[in-house]
Amino acid sequence: MSQVRIIDVTLRDGGYRNNFEFTTDYAINAVAHLADVGVHCAEIGYCNGSFIRKPEHGANSAVTGDYIDALIKAAQGRLGLCVMVHPRNVNAVDLAQLAERGVAMVRVCLRQDQLDEGLQTLVLAKSFGVQVSANITHVTTQPAAVLADMAQRAEGAGVDVICFADSNGHMLPDDVRRLFDRTAREVHTPLGLHAHNNLSLALANAMAAIDAGAEYIDASLCGMGKGAGNLPLGMLIGYLHRCDHRDRHDLVKALQLSEYTARQVSTSNLPAPLVDVMLGAYNLPFDVQARLDEVMSRLQLDSTFDGLRALHEQNLMARPAPLAQGARP
Repeated sequence: MSQVRIIDVTLRDGGYRNNFEFTTDYAINAVAHLADVGVHCAEIGYCNGSFIRKPEHGANSAVTGDYIDALIKAAQGRLGLCVMVHPRNVNAVDLAQLAERGVAMVRVCLRQDQLDEGLQTLVLAKSFGVQVSANITHVTTQPAAVLADMAQRAEGAGVDVICFADSNGHMLPDDVRRLFDRTAREVHTPLGLHAHNNLSLALANAMAAIDAGAEYIDASLCGMGKGAGNLPLGMLIGYLHRCDHRDRHDLVKALQLSEYTARQVSTSNLPAPLVDVMLGAYNLPFDVQARLDEVMSRLQLDSTFDGLRALHEQNLMARPAPLAQGARP
């Protein structure tokens, strides 16, 4: 399994659930706690609007300097902030201001029908010293050869990441494997996946991408995102913990922040009971309540998530030690 870096897209793609009307207080809280979770970057919105700019969209569809400053302060250098741009909506002044405010990564939407304009924006953004991601959108509408050419040209523009977006939620895990295997033969730039959950395959597709060497995976709190939504952050981290890759990401904090988001954003569309994520990740039965009550009382824990983690740690300690090589049972 590759070393996974998570980009949380709640404040950008999640905006399609609430018309981009996250309050600044919520955004500050989310960024601060995403740093605790251990995500690599928080995508905080668009610069100058989404592909189709609508006057009714809220503040997160067009980030301001004050908004960026507040979130930079909340991040405290513990995670990067990134902003999504559509090439036709930004110019050199916009990109320079993002860099001056401390945005770590600019993600440029790359479309085949506007490829030259997109490549120019990639080069321009890179000139201001920020990391740049080429986000190739609607990948299921293009032939493999076209996607390979776009990836090669993006690499030629000097990008730091090439992220494939299954914008229509149409991919199957085998589609993901083929795409990443082919692209890895064509380019050397780190690859990422932005999965949508239309077929309830966002996690399966992320797993396939990780197995194929993807280094960046997009996810969002409660799976918030356009249409059927994105890969839920808690489920992704639960999967990584299930695979014993837990050194970087805190599952309890991810689920606590998801629970907070479900309360604060009425349209968050929580996909599954959060406790069940931990039961699956930690191999605990549904009827664990009596043991959970006992351990929470004994350890004086207030959070069910902390209690389940304590139970999991107890189970790990109770496992019999493996026999030494050559020892007799």
